[in-house]
Amino acid sequence: MTGLFDLDVQAYIGGPALFAALAAVGFVVGILTGLFGVGGAFLINPLLNVLLGISYTLATGSSMSYTIGAGAAGWARHLRLGNVAPKTMLILAGGAVCGTLLGGDLHQHLKTAFGPDRFTLIMHGLFVVMLVVVAVLTVKSPQEPTGWSLLQKIPVGPRITIRTASLRRISLPGLVAAGLLVGVFKGMLGIGGGVLFLPIMMLVVGLSMKQSVGTSLGVVLLSSVAGAIFYGSHGQANMWIIITLLAGSSFGVQIGVWLSGRLRVAKMKWMFALLVLATACMIAADFWGKLVKMT
Repeated sequence: MTGLFDLDVQAYIGGPALFAALAAVGFVVGILTGLFGVGGAFLINPLLNVLLGISYTLATGSSMSYTIGAGAAGWARHLRLGNVAPKTMLILAGGAVCGTLLGGDLHQHLKTAFGPDRFTLIMHGLFVVMLVVVAVLTVKSPQEPTGWSLLQKIPVGPRITIRTASLRRISLPGLVAAGLLVGVFKGMLGIGGGVLFLPIMMLVVGLSMKQSVGTSLGVVLLSSVAGAIFYGSHGQANMWIIITLLAGSSFGVQIGVWLSGRLRVAKMKWMFALLVLATACMIAADFWGKLVKMT
């Protein structure tokens, strides 16, 4: 546990070098936030843990708060560009908020049950599996919706219409369940959620790539508020980490949004998938190193 404004953060490096590294991470992740509609915590958390030595729990709590600021800037711009489906965003966010709180409780329970070292290995393993699945789903998803989506096919009502995307007969319980499931992973792993919402909204809901980007940012923003309150109330967030990450990302997110309007959808999908796989490889390498030391 740490103080919210404690300057003495336990990490591999300290002082100005730590803040410079945090700002650089924020800048890179800010570009990804604007470009792909992801909050960036799926990358921030393992980077803070693997490269800087900051515990997963502190990284999780801090990244939740960071995602609020970073996501707001990117979402506002996508909203102006018409890349947001408001009804879908609000329904998914309702499920995601509940799931985030459940995932946060699971995070605390596993950390207590297994201890810091084994808990880090568990988190590493979950990140690797999740990221590989996301990369595969992203590549396999169509560039634009073709035919009926999964939530239009499942025989569970009541049903709604997403007018922004011209989608009819979307299963409302299915939409809420998708938000709840992603929320659990969000609260457990401290991810923004966009890394999961992006392929889900393309494959399961049926939104286009650009609509998925803008809508996922809105869901990430709203559900991150719940996560930030949960971890902050447990003293598991640090304002200096949050502020420094935000300072770097405030420039990067505008560059990312600018790039998103100039890249073809197919190229965006492959760039996103390769980035996710590269992150998974980095975590897997650290997992193996820690496992060897423990044995």
